[in-house]
Amino acid sequence: MRIWEKLGLRRSSLVENTILLYILQFSTLALGLLTQGYQVRVMGMEAVGILGAAQYTVNFFQILIDFGFVMSATAKIAQHREDKAYLDRILTCVVLAKCLFSLLSFAILFVIIAPGLGDGRILLAYSLYLLSTVALSLLPDFMYRGLEQMAAITVRAVSIKLFATVMIFVFIHSPQDYWMVPFFMVVGHLGALLLVYRHLYTKIGVRFCRVRFSQVWEEIKTSAQFFFSKAAEAVNVNLNGVILNQVAGPATVGLFTNADKIIAAARNGMSPIADSIYPHMMKHRNFGVIKQALLFVYPVILLGCTGVFVLAKPLLVLWLGPEGEQVVLPLRLLLPVAALTYPNYILGFPTLGAMGLSRHANWSVIFGTGVYLAGAAVCHWTVGLHLVSLCLLATLTELATLSYRIVVIVKNRRLIREGGPDSPR
Repeated sequence: MRIWEKLGLRRSSLVENTILLYILQFSTLALGLLTQGYQVRVMGMEAVGILGAAQYTVNFFQILIDFGFVMSATAKIAQHREDKAYLDRILTCVVLAKCLFSLLSFAILFVIIAPGLGDGRILLAYSLYLLSTVALSLLPDFMYRGLEQMAAITVRAVSIKLFATVMIFVFIHSPQDYWMVPFFMVVGHLGALLLVYRHLYTKIGVRFCRVRFSQVWEEIKTSAQFFFSKAAEAVNVNLNGVILNQVAGPATVGLFTNADKIIAAARNGMSPIADSIYPHMMKHRNFGVIKQALLFVYPVILLGCTGVFVLAKPLLVLWLGPEGEQVVLPLRLLLPVAALTYPNYILGFPTLGAMGLSRHANWSVIFGTGVYLAGAAVCHWTVGLHLVSLCLLATLTELATLSYRIVVIVKNRRLIREGGPDSPR
């Protein structure tokens, strides 16, 4: 008997949703890794560092625009998926809120950040990255996740991303072409946006409706707890790149960016399991799924991290060319982050949310950020802020977040014993 059948799961609702999320995430990371190697060879480490600094900066805006709706809205849709009028309202409120945050993001970019960039082409790259982020954030993935119907959004998003990837190989041939990388990301995300909304309207039957501002504000308030968690996580993940750009320059950022691309690929490879389990857990509280997700998958992840650590040099040279040797040290220093990410994902919102302890999933990230900032201050006054110290801080931050979650789960383990597939919410 298959694992999901022993757990009482419908194959179409959870397992296939996980597989589709994997296809969506894997296409993003695979195409990203493919183009990253080409970019290093064609543009050089400094241009890649400029793009990396822009991406790390814009990632903060992505957290603002997303505002945690992927958690709050997904849970609501999973619980009210039969009520089309409710779905229309959630879609409209979330999209309007994201549009407001997008306007605020562009204002911050042009008023506060732009004067310090100097070069007009660098500002263009930042602007295109932000426009790409806005288009990506407006994708109603929360709707498809909550409905557990990822097939449509997966096929359309992957097709457009493949087109954008081909364009990078066709048109980028020198360091001066670096601005085209975010430009083709914009093209890809806008194309996916049009195709997905067309499907949402015609096939799912969910569409925009008239709402009051008070209803939009209510969605913002509901999602605020998730936003603060995501904002804290953005500090953990992206501030290293911003700091390195200030203290060491684009070339060092390029080294960190290439190592971090692999860690991000690992994160993206692990997140679909947690993303697909989350709406299921919020509806059914089947903690057996959590146990299976840890026992069957985590040993494979640890084995993979070990293999990458041992084979880092030949893999990086194959991927990035001769300059890949310089990335070996930061990659090996960051690999523990990848090893700690999976239990952090599974024990986060899927577990703590189903236990009724979502606030602790948020507070754990904020706690990790506090550890990161304290560690950064200690490094600044002692050994200094540099590539090695910041990579080590990333591992310490991930470990602090995981430790917090484990302590909370152990202290409240009675809530797990009381749960079950048919337990009432």
